[in-house]
Amino acid sequence: MKPATLRDTLTASQWSGMWFFSLAFFAVIFMEMLSDFLLVTERRNTWKALNGNVSEAEFHNLQQIVLCENQKVSIEKKLASTILLVLMICATAAFVWLTFWYKVLL
Repeated sequence: MKPATLRDTLTASQWSGMWFFSLAFFAVIFMEMLSDFLLVTERRNTWKALNGNVSEAEFHNLQQIVLCENQKVSIEKKLASTILLVLMICATAAFVWLTFWYKVLL
């Protein structure tokens, strides 16, 4: 007996559910990384447009949390922004890869 392929195992409605879940998951993760990237690079107006208006003290406090400035070892802004940019590129590449295989398996 041959093992069933993924396409044979899942029904069309299950594929649709997987597609919606992966899109929603990607959107949430990408927006969180974008928000952190805007905090690190000090783009206050853009960050406030996405997350709502907060005081300058609250913005600075959130920035310190992202950069781990309250810990023993903090992260430099350039390193943090580079890491976040690489993570956003990797997440996008993973989503595109998943989309490609979704279309192939259907």
